[in-house]
Amino acid sequence: MKEVDTMNLIFGLGLIVIGILQINTARVMNNNIKKNVKNPQPYVFVGVYISLIIGIILLVWGAWLLK
Repeated sequence: MKEVDTMNLIFGLGLIVIGILQINTARVMNNNIKKNVKNPQPYVFVGVYISLIIGIILLVWGAWLLK
């Protein structure tokens, strides 16, 4: 039983770190597009928002594994 708890801790923390990095990447990408692209296509922001949603899902999944 102890091995399962250790694995959940390792995977949970890993998913939380990856989720934070994913959200940060989406934020930086959004700022760069708004600042550097004169007339962006709407589907570019769809990719940014999907990246943000994936980051949130990873955070929730990691927190669920840590409970």
